[in-house]
Amino acid sequence: MNTPKAWWASKTIWTNLVALVGALLISMGTDPGRWAEISTVLLAAVNVALRLVTNEPVSLNANQDV
Repeated sequence: MNTPKAWWASKTIWTNLVALVGALLISMGTDPGRWAEISTVLLAAVNVALRLVTNEPVSLNANQDV
């Protein structure tokens, strides 16, 4: 069994946090145009790619066993 890594070491979590910040900026009055659609498709593709290369579980507590 793989040892879990800390949440802050997860590329998937960081990718989604960046997407969240981008979504918040768009929702705060900037002109989204087609950026909302483009960013949604891009985020989905990046999440699939990261899922394919993921081989370690993530834990909120790095010392915790999964």
